[in-house]
Amino acid sequence: MTTLAPGLAERAIQAADAHRATDPDGFHGRHDGPRSWDRWARRARVARIVAAVLHVPVDAVMVTDDPTRTYPTRTGPVPGDLITVTDPLTTRAWRFIPDNNTPGQSWWLIDRCPGCAAEVSVARVASLADLGEHLQLEPLRRRTCRSATDHRVDDAPPGTPHSPDEAAVRGVAPNAPVR
Repeated sequence: MTTLAPGLAERAIQAADAHRATDPDGFHGRHDGPRSWDRWARRARVARIVAAVLHVPVDAVMVTDDPTRTYPTRTGPVPGDLITVTDPLTTRAWRFIPDNNTPGQSWWLIDRCPGCAAEVSVARVASLADLGEHLQLEPLRRRTCRSATDHRVDDAPPGTPHSPDEAAVRGVAPNAPVR
């Protein structure tokens, strides 16, 4: 027996339900004004790009406000994007943040530090091959930190790098605190 993929109506309803569950404020407020719609449309574009780069369906990618990272703008700090990609086959969730050096072209993979379990950026990803290389080499690259205080999480100012690798790519001093 052949199982048919759901039609457009079913997929649209599933997508609306997923957005409503993941980001209720963003989903319900997307029509509140031009800024809200622009943010919604930009995040939809980010989801399409990330889906294409990582070879997953667009509905496997959710872009929401990053609860821990903000970025300065002319009108004040705004939440960054937290990009969650859920593998359709394994249901594993992969989390990314934008790489501000190459916006729209690469992202930082967010994972737990193997030494202290703090959430840190662990690899720059611009293609599926970059993620694959990270996964192949990850056991060889494990750093051991002393504790979660090695990663500044709570009080770091906007734009503070999240790992030594990110600090190096951003051109931040090697001894700059990371969060």
